[in-house]
Formats: sequence, structure tokens, C-alpha cells
Amino acid sequence: MFGYCGKILWIDLENKKFSEKPLDKKDAEHFIGGAGLAAKIHYTLKSFEVDALSPKNPLVVMTGPLTATPVPGTSKIAFCAKSPLTNIWGESNSGGKLPVYLKFAGWDGLVIVGKSERPVYIKVDSNGVEFIDASGIWGKGCYETQEIIEKEVGDRVSTAVIGPAGENLVKFACVQVDNSRHAGRTGIGAVMGSKKLKGIAVCYDPKDKFDIKLADEESFKKTVDSFIEIIKNDFTCTMFKELGTSGYVETAEGFGDLPIKYFTKGTFEGASKISGSAMAGSILRGNDGCLGCIVRCGRVVEFRGKKIHGPEYETVASTGSLLLVDDLESVVEFNYLLNDLGMDSISTGVTIGFAMWMTEKGIGNFKVKWGDAERVKELIFEIAMRKGLGNELAEGVRYLENKYNLKGYGAHVKGLEIPMHDARAFSSLACAYAVHIRGACHLPHQMYLYEMGKVIEEYGIISSDRFANEGKGILTAKVQNFTELFNAATMCAFMPVTPKIFADLLRYTTGFDFTVENVARAGERMLTLKRVYDLKCGVKAEHDNLPPIVLQPLEGGTMGNVPDVKKQVEEFYEFRKWINGIPSREKLKELDLDWVDSA
Repeated sequence: MFGYCGKILWIDLENKKFSEKPLDKKDAEHFIGGAGLAAKIHYTLKSFEVDALSPKNPLVVMTGPLTATPVPGTSKIAFCAKSPLTNIWGESNSGGKLPVYLKFAGWDGLVIVGKSERPVYIKVDSNGVEFIDASGIWGKGCYETQEIIEKEVGDRVSTAVIGPAGENLVKFACVQVDNSRHAGRTGIGAVMGSKKLKGIAVCYDPKDKFDIKLADEESFKKTVDSFIEIIKNDFTCTMFKELGTSGYVETAEGFGDLPIKYFTKGTFEGASKISGSAMAGSILRGNDGCLGCIVRCGRVVEFRGKKIHGPEYETVASTGSLLLVDDLESVVEFNYLLNDLGMDSISTGVTIGFAMWMTEKGIGNFKVKWGDAERVKELIFEIAMRKGLGNELAEGVRYLENKYNLKGYGAHVKGLEIPMHDARAFSSLACAYAVHIRGACHLPHQMYLYEMGKVIEEYGIISSDRFANEGKGILTAKVQNFTELFNAATMCAFMPVTPKIFADLLRYTTGFDFTVENVARAGERMLTLKRVYDLKCGVKAEHDNLPPIVLQPLEGGTMGNVPDVKKQVEEFYEFRKWINGIPSREKLKELDLDWVDSA
């Protein structure tokens, strides 16, 4: 097969066995790779019927056809499982060396089932799997764990590991890849913890490296060269290279897009103190990025005499402005702790913000006040270790909302905490958050970019008014159809790729007849399958909404505007041919999903 290794490695942790299964060509054409293929595997295995922390919930780790090719921004990998945080479809994506090394070893992906009796990590290479005892590193942080595994395994190794949070089944535990990249959202780290799987080490022998074949090498190279020129001239990519994603902090505050004081305030005087500009002018010592990336948005900062990876925008906002912390050094320390303990910074920050809000209102006492950086640091430890008050917080915002009878005050959608972009600033985010298949999600669709002027002419994607509601459901659906491709191909969501270039890259890589029109159809097919998965997990139309806590008018850049979520979602349903949130049989047939049962 062009673009693929043509095989997937199935790993049984309980019986310490593995087997090779061929990649179905039709599945590759219809679901491309990454989270798309993972969704097909999960649906076939009926993981929607099992508990997310049971051994029967498979962990699918999948590359895409563009992985290990010269296409910039494609060293990305999808981690997919039923989410223990939301109890619906869970996917999280990470950069690093791991995806490229996995394909060099000859595998398109891993399907990991069962539960080990004792802690293990798995070494994956071209020969299959070696199961290695991890009892000695169980309990250690991500950084130390990766150092130990790298020393034990040797050269040309890439690792994906969990920290204490994953071991303790914190519902929003994440996976750390190669010391600086993370599969952050939906609690995939807890799924690994439930399987007693401390880590995954992938190696390849350069003498026996799998050779990725391309369907049309000459046309592929010309398209890549054109794509590189677009990246070099893209303003956002240039800003990310110079300031990292946190370079957006001050702009976000100006638009009213920066969440402040648990989504209840519209302005924050401390924004400039924790921004990418502040970082660049003080502690920044360099930048890094995923393998082969020419943007290199990662930050390397100096903290207490040591060079470490600095926080990105979501972490700066979720542990800074959201909590009224305006001290950059504290935010950098939070970031380091969250990485080492293995927790999603967005869910952690929103959960602590909810605890601050409740404490201020006299509803429960989590002994934390706005701006109290020292107490935030303590709570991060308590959550990861599930000690004291942290044991409650480790369950996430929806749990707290239900326990304290605070319906509508928990900042989440379907159990996933709302990320650091405010729908009051960019109206279509309301629909995007409400209907997304994993809950409140800002990636890969990034609706704020389209509200700030990004246009995709091929699909009629354009927004002229960031506060309007008319047309935003249709806008969201069109953007989603295109951006579903990023987590399938797999490509970084920050890449400024056009539909034509995307279709050309996929066609010249795989040989499949991808066009501007049918790549969007493939995106819609994948998203629709995930929606059906969610329906089988219990999702209903009533869940496609936003909580009132994030729909109150605020001062500042939003100018008091509040999106009409109901209007947008109804428009979205109509455009998609979803009847009360359920894809119609007509739509399923149109997408070659007539084998799917949406009832």
C-alpha cells in the first residue's frame, strides 16, 4: 500500500501476546488513518458498551499516511479510547518522534487490549513487542520515567509514558511523548494506568527501516515544496515560531477570548505579565518542535537555573488568567509539574478554577483563593496523588457540579472542561463546543481563526461578523468536515494547508482518488461515525449545549455579546441532516456508513 506500512500491531497485555493484522485497503481509503481509522476499530470492537477503565476498553495508537513523509507538521499521532472523563469518544493527539519511529518500525498503529497483572512498559520494534517489568518505575514522574526507559532501551527510541496521575486514575490524566509533547485531553493517561501500562517505547533499526512508498513521487515533491512556501509566508506560523502559542495571550484578552476568573470576567490587567512576549523578554532560551517541523512552536525556558519546556497558550490561560495568577514564574512551574505528574493542563485549570469559584461562594471549602499560586501548586499535587481534597477534584468539573448540585455552573460540555477560548468572543465557538464529538474542544477546528478573517473559498467558508449567529451552524459543519482530516492524515492543526494541497498530498501519497470535494466528504464520514459512537454511549440532543456560566454578558472585548447556542445547533443539525441530533439513514447511506446503526 502506498503511504502505509499495511499492518497494525495488536497487543494483549493480559496474556503478554501480540499479533499482526493487515490494514484493510477500503478502511484506509474511507477513514484515512489516525483518529479516523481508530474510530472504525473502536466501533467494530463495540467499546462504547464497556466501562472506560475496564480491560476491555482498547487503546488505539494510530499514525496516518502522511506520517514519516517530508510533509511539514505530520509527525503527529492519535491516542484513542473511550474516555474515562466523559464516557464518550475520546481522542487526543501528540507530536514528537513517536509517530515517525512507529512507521519506521513498520507499523501503522497499535491496538492495545487487556490489563497487565503487574506494571509494564512495552518495547515495540519491527519484530513486534517485548513486555518489560515497570514495577521499579511505577510511581515516578514522566521525565524520570522517560530517562530510565531511554537508557534501558538504547539508541533511536521514542517514548510515551504516564505519570502518577495516570497511575492513580485521575480522570484527566494525559500521556507525555518525548519529554515535551502531550496527548492531553479526554483522560487517555488514565486508560493506560488502568491497564498497568507505564509506557510505550518505540525503536527502529536504520539498517532495517521501513521504506514508505509514494504513489507519485514527483507530483508529491512539487506539492510539498508549494506547501513549505505557504508556511514560510504565513503570519500565524511566524508568530508561533517567534513567540510560541502563548504569543496570542494579549490579543486574546483584547478580543475577550481569554478566559478570566473562571469565565466570569472580561478583562485581565495581568495578561501582559504572562504572555509569550513576556516570556521572550525574560526567560526564553530557545524553541523546539516535533520531528521535521519548520515552525517549532515549543518554548525552552530557564527556570531556577534549569532549562525546561515552557507553557503553551492553553496552559498559560488555564493556570494563569483563569485563576487570576499573573506571575509568569508560577505558571512555568505549574506547567512543569503538570507535565511531570501527567495531567491535562486545561482540565486541571478549569477544575481548580471551579473550586476557587465554589470556595468564594461558600459552597464547599477547597481552601484556595483567586491568585493563590502556592495553593494551586499544592492542589496540583493533591489531584495527581488523589490525596485530601484532590481526590474529589481528580474526577473533574462534571462530578463536582453533580455532587454540589450546581447544574449550569460547571464549565464543561459532555464532561470535557471548556478550553481557553471564549464563545462570547467568537460566536461559532458556541456551536463547535456544543456539538463536538469529544465535548468542549477547540482543536482542530479553531473557529476563532475563521471569525478573525480566515477564508476557505473552496468550501464557502467565511465569517463577516464574529458576534453574529446566523450561518454559524453551517460554518461550523463545513469547517469540521475539513479539519477532521488533520487528526486522520495526521497533520498539526496549526498548518495553513489548503483543501487542494491536502487532497493532492493524500492522492500523491496513497494513490487514492482524493479531490477537494471528497476529502471533505471523508472528514464528514469520520465525524459522523464518531457521533454515532457517542449516541451509543448515551449522548442526546439535550447535551449539545453550553452551560449558563459561560453565557453571561461580560465587559471588555466581547462587548456584552452572548451567542445563541440553540439557534446555531438547530442550523447545524439541519445542514448535516441530523434529526434531533441523530444522523439520518439518508445521510449514513450518502457517507457509505449504511452498515452503521445510529438507533
